[in-house]
Amino acid sequence: MDNLINSIKKPGLVILGASGGVGQASLQLITEKRDLFTNVVLVDRVDSVIKSRFIDHKKLNYVFIEKNISDNNIEDFLYEISKKYSISIVLDVTDSNTLPILSASDSLGLTYMNCSLNSESGSMSGFVGEMQDFSKKFNKTTHILSMGMNPGIINHLIIDGVMRHGTPNSFVEVEYDSGFPKFDPGTPFIYWSKKQFLNEAVWDYGGYCGDKGEYIKLEKTAIQSLKQTREYIEPIKKLDIYPMGMLVAHDEIIAMSRILEIPGEFIYAIHPISTDRLQILSKKGKITEDDISYMNNISNPLHGSDFIALWLNYSNKKVCYYLEVDHESIKGTNATLYMVAVGVVAGLIDFIENPPIDKGVLSVFELNNHAFLQIVSRYIPIKKIEILK
Repeated sequence: MDNLINSIKKPGLVILGASGGVGQASLQLITEKRDLFTNVVLVDRVDSVIKSRFIDHKKLNYVFIEKNISDNNIEDFLYEISKKYSISIVLDVTDSNTLPILSASDSLGLTYMNCSLNSESGSMSGFVGEMQDFSKKFNKTTHILSMGMNPGIINHLIIDGVMRHGTPNSFVEVEYDSGFPKFDPGTPFIYWSKKQFLNEAVWDYGGYCGDKGEYIKLEKTAIQSLKQTREYIEPIKKLDIYPMGMLVAHDEIIAMSRILEIPGEFIYAIHPISTDRLQILSKKGKITEDDISYMNNISNPLHGSDFIALWLNYSNKKVCYYLEVDHESIKGTNATLYMVAVGVVAGLIDFIENPPIDKGVLSVFELNNHAFLQIVSRYIPIKKIEILK
C-alpha cells in the first residue's frame, strides 16, 4: 500500500527538446534520479537521443515521441500525452519561444520548467521585464523559469553571497570557454545553441545594469562591445593570454541587479580565434547559423575548459565564487552543456524535494537556495576566495 501511495505522489515528466545538447546532457544526470518519476517521455523532431551511446536507455525507461512542436499544436499535444502518461511536469530545453509552451502548460495545470527565456525578438532585456506581467497571468500551478548554469546556478551563488556577506556594491559574472576543437572548422565555433548564441551575442545590443539596477543598452552588439577579462580571471587562473569578452545582456544579471538595486554585468569570452572570426564576419553583414560551427565535443573533441567566476564587490573586500569543468573530462557532451544540465537537474530535483508553496511563474532563485547548491556541488565543485582591499 505504501508503495502505491509513493508511486501516486511521484510526477510524470516530459522533456521537450530531448535530442538537443542540453536535453541529452541532462538525461545522463536524470538517469541517476530515475526513481523520482513515474513515466518519462522524451520529445523531439529528430530521434538522435534514442541512438546515443552515452545514455543508459534501459535504466531511463522512457517513451520517445518524434514530433515537431509548434505554437499551434503544443496545447493539444501536451493534453494528449499528459492524459496518456500521467505527466505533471513539462521540462522545456528547446530554443523555441517560451510563452506559447508556458501558456499551454498552465492552461492544462502542468508545471512548466525551462533553462532559458526565449522570445521572437531575441531581446533579453525587454523579455525579462515582461516576467512581472505573465507571472500574474499563469497561476493555475507553479512554474520555474531560467534553470541552468547562467541563469540558474549564478542566481543562487549571488543569493548565497548576500546571505553570508550582505548585499554587495556591485557584481560581475565572467565566463571564459577556452574550448578549441581538435579539428579546426575554419569558422567561428561555439559550444551552445546557435540560435540563442546569435540572439544574445551577435544580433542583440550589448548591455549591463547600472545604478539601482537600471538596464543600460549599448549602441553596439555584444560581439562589438568587448571588455578585458584579466582582472577577473588572473586572481584564480594564470593564463598566457587573457581573452576579451562580450558584454552580454543576460536575464540573471538583469533580474538580480533589479532585485538588489546594484550594478551588474556579464562578460562572456570564448576562444580568441573564434571571437576574431565573429568580429570579422559581423562587420561584413549579418551572421547566420550557417556561418558558425557548433562543437558538441563528440565528433570533434575539445581541449580547454568552461570557467565561470562571480565577483561580489564590497567596500572592504571582494568575494568570488567560481566553477570550472574541463571539456576532456566530460563524455557525450561538452563542458558548457554539462554545466547547464547540472543547473537544470538541480532545479528539477529541488522542485520535487522542496516544492514551493506559491503558484504562478517563479524564477529559479525562488527555489531552496541551500538545497539547490548542495545538489550542484555533487556534480561540480563550487570554490570560493576572498580578497581584502
